[in-house]
Amino acid sequence: MIKYSRQVIFWVLVFFFLNLLFGLKWSNYLDSFYFTSMLMPVAIATSYFFNLFLVPRYLETKKHFWFVLYTFYTVVGSVFLTGLIAMGAFIFLTDFDKNRMSPIAGDVMQLGVIIYFIVILFSFIRVYRLNLKREARITALEEANQKNLLQTITVRSNREAVSISIDDILYVESLADYVKINTDAGVVITKEKISGLEKMLPEWFIRIHRSFLVNKNKVQAFGHDYVKVQAQQIPIGRKYKKEALEGMKSDNILSQ
Repeated sequence: MIKYSRQVIFWVLVFFFLNLLFGLKWSNYLDSFYFTSMLMPVAIATSYFFNLFLVPRYLETKKHFWFVLYTFYTVVGSVFLTGLIAMGAFIFLTDFDKNRMSPIAGDVMQLGVIIYFIVILFSFIRVYRLNLKREARITALEEANQKNLLQTITVRSNREAVSISIDDILYVESLADYVKINTDAGVVITKEKISGLEKMLPEWFIRIHRSFLVNKNKVQAFGHDYVKVQAQQIPIGRKYKKEALEGMKSDNILSQ
């Protein structure tokens, strides 16, 4: 929804910019509004066709000959349509009166430059946003790799810093105002929040319930609404069921 709303805002701003540009030269904002309304479909169609079809299908797949060829066809087609719009404006908006025609609206080459300025601007914004998403994914992967390389975590327990081997952790249980970290060696009680521990621990720790976080490497079996770690049967919360069960099945853990 946010993605489409941003595009709508972009095209609304383009519309107002063109309306202002033509209106200043035309000295008639009503005619400018009509002309801009006729020109916008060409600008929008050209931008989407170039950026969402030609670029991914031919440029990104290194089919450069076909990309150049179809880009040329696109330019010719869009300039031709722009010329028809200019002719229509000359006939219907100015009633064949050249003096009433905006200098820009009557110049097909200038209109073509405006159209492809919009196309390039659309491309720049699209590439910029894709780059931001790519950087976010890379950052997330780097953080995940760093967590996966961790051997221990350190928590505060009984006013002391306690180091716990990650491989020894069975599951984490949240109780009221404290958390129990159940390990092979015993239980460590801390004031840390379970959500904070979830961020600290590697990706093989799965949140299965608002009060439970389990090490899926320690899960011996699972059912539709529970997992079994050693002799402990831990419930799966409805909110976490889909992701939890998919995580168990992906590791071929025995289903009961």
